[in-house]
Amino acid sequence: MDRDNIYGKPLHEQDLAGLAKLCTNVAHNLSADHKQSDTAHTLRVEWLHLDTSLDGARTEAEASLRKRMIEFLAEVPTWMSKGL
Repeated sequence: MDRDNIYGKPLHEQDLAGLAKLCTNVAHNLSADHKQSDTAHTLRVEWLHLDTSLDGARTEAEASLRKRMIEFLAEVPTWMSKGL
């Protein structure tokens, strides 16, 4: 995925890698509060573990994670996820 294109796409059009990148940006943003930073980090770590899992429930887990990432990112200011 071209990382430059993730910033112009609506959240619902992002793949998991793009959502994980946006969560990483929030986690590293100094303006994010402790809860926002922790949640963003937790979602990204969950994505990393999911990315390496090979079990049959992966599709269901991906859908759940994607939904939670979108819900989280929709609640934080957009500029926080852009890595500014």
